[in-house]
Amino acid sequence: MKELALTAINAITAVGHDAAITAAAVRAGISRFCEFDENPDGNDNPITVAPMRGIEDGGDTVERMDAIARVCLQNLLEKNYPNNTVQPSHCNLLLGVASEKRPGPRYEERCFGSLIGVVKNWTDVPSVKVVPLGNAAMQNAVAQAGKLIESNPAAVCIVGCVDSLLRHSTLNWFEQAGRLKSASYGRHQGLIAGEAVCFMVVEDLVRARRAGRPVLARITGLGVAEEPMPRISNLPCRGTGLSEACRSALAGTSGEVVRAVVGDLNGENSRAREWSIAERRCFKKTAVPRHFWTPANCYGDVGAASGGVLTTIAVQGLVRGWLRSPVLIFCSDDHGSCGAMVLET
Repeated sequence: MKELALTAINAITAVGHDAAITAAAVRAGISRFCEFDENPDGNDNPITVAPMRGIEDGGDTVERMDAIARVCLQNLLEKNYPNNTVQPSHCNLLLGVASEKRPGPRYEERCFGSLIGVVKNWTDVPSVKVVPLGNAAMQNAVAQAGKLIESNPAAVCIVGCVDSLLRHSTLNWFEQAGRLKSASYGRHQGLIAGEAVCFMVVEDLVRARRAGRPVLARITGLGVAEEPMPRISNLPCRGTGLSEACRSALAGTSGEVVRAVVGDLNGENSRAREWSIAERRCFKKTAVPRHFWTPANCYGDVGAASGGVLTTIAVQGLVRGWLRSPVLIFCSDDHGSCGAMVLET
């Protein structure tokens, strides 16, 4: 795989309104959960959720996520490219969203219009594409960005992810399977519904360096795969898809060199088992010191935004020195899509 560069990142989560604050909150172990009476669990108890606060609070969930996505992307471009210092003639916007099989609103249908408006202030000809692969949408979007850049090294790609589980149709789908956590009322195992938005700029590594743009991290490994027995199949998951994705991401290097792992585990036993299988297959030595981070403990399960937010946290950790390179990021979705990525300084 041709090495790619991450030259800008931003995220908005329940624990931070930008990339730096989100990462700092996760590093400090700060969580921001509350009880949600509007959508009780099967025992009529309020579930535990992690909503974003203090930024575009009003309106329907879809309207809020549209407004927050616009703010997130606009802040990224204004901060990293002031006065339009970089004006690519063409920009590809790839937006990761939930699987089309998951109940709930299609956020891309509302977000694309406002996002294109923001990008048009930066480039003349933006093109957009949706990547509806849930938790692994970010890795799949980066894979598509890599192909676009390989065919045209001058291409600039913005990979974004947006999702919220805080919609009745989505929450009801999880609750029917008994998957929602209501920590104050006895159900301590399960996922905490959250929401997040993130964006990152992906470029050709050589061209970014020649242009003098700061390379926050290099993407040196990438793997995407499909789990043949995903969560929704009600069959015992053997971790095949996640193992394959991680092996592909680690190809060309020894997995033992990885010094940190950042994953989208969400408090469900099934997800922990899936990762434990993949870990045993990909890392042969257990004595190698390796930090393991599960940021959903702080901001909940953010669905299709998972990969992007994890990348944001990993990049901040590398830039600020509290994570050691290389870092492996992994995600898997209920509907089978799996992805893994290796970042290095």
